[in-house]
Amino acid sequence: MHVKTKKAYFNLFLTFLLVVAFIIYGLLFPHITAVYVPHEYPNAANDATLFIEPQQKDYPITDAIDSARKSIDLEVYLLSDKYVINSLIDAEKRGVDVRVILEEHPYKGYGANKSVKDRLSHYGIETKWANRAYQLTHSKFLVIDQKTGYILTMNLTKSSFTKNREFGIITDSKYDVEGLEEVFNADWNRKPYTEGSDNLVVSPENSRRKIEALLNSAEDEIFIYAEEMEDQEVENLLIKKAREGVKVEVILASPSVIGSNADAGKYLKLNGVEVRYMDSPFLHAKVAIVDRKIAYVGSVNFSTPSFDKNREIGILVSNQGVLNKLVNTFLSDFSNAVKN
Repeated sequence: MHVKTKKAYFNLFLTFLLVVAFIIYGLLFPHITAVYVPHEYPNAANDATLFIEPQQKDYPITDAIDSARKSIDLEVYLLSDKYVINSLIDAEKRGVDVRVILEEHPYKGYGANKSVKDRLSHYGIETKWANRAYQLTHSKFLVIDQKTGYILTMNLTKSSFTKNREFGIITDSKYDVEGLEEVFNADWNRKPYTEGSDNLVVSPENSRRKIEALLNSAEDEIFIYAEEMEDQEVENLLIKKAREGVKVEVILASPSVIGSNADAGKYLKLNGVEVRYMDSPFLHAKVAIVDRKIAYVGSVNFSTPSFDKNREIGILVSNQGVLNKLVNTFLSDFSNAVKN
């Protein structure tokens, strides 16, 4: 036999022995061979504060508008609260550059938005209908002086501040504020949005991917507020996590208002997810809290059109003060919500 051939066979034999040795070692000492992989959550904003409705009324928004000195950029689905409207007009009168994007065809709300648009325009405020490239512009956010961003679950209506369960995130993070401005300017100029801040959740560009990644990262708990639950992928993902041993608790808006929530609630509950319905205050918030470590807050409903067809805005947050308030409010609401 050729010397090189012998050497090749010998090397192959040594490789075989090494593989067998590793297998035996792994069987005898599995706890030693296990490799620790640190758990990772998605990127999230730590520079954030939270306000909760209906406790704080419209003061967080009117105070923000009243504090503006240079600019206000507002994009919202519905605008009808008289105090917010008056604050916008006052800001324009004192020389603030105010721009407003409104949805042209909101559900049962065209007349209200039309009259508000006309009134704002009368006072010199630049106002545009939303980009028709999206099924709906359902986003709710504003930027003050290009320094402070407000990412909201609520519309700017009286009922949002007085009758609904809603949340608002405030951030001074330059990174996230610039991301919000990029979304606003893209929509203002009818141009595609190019993803900026990793912390922002934006439909239709990345919301499905980011929210599913957030839910998949859960090891212990998932708490969800959902005005609307109507997306098979997300429902199946919640069921999958429940079967993995993650505690999954969901509060949905009453089926008497959102009819599809009856079927979604039944499907989830039959498959190991604890579901309750909330009547008062009316649940309009859209929130997902994972392991009390990270949360999504924003306008994106857990529905297919909201993920894939609408303009929506949310944010991922990791600030512990924000998380503590979200968790405490959720646990209180869950204990008071209706089981069936």
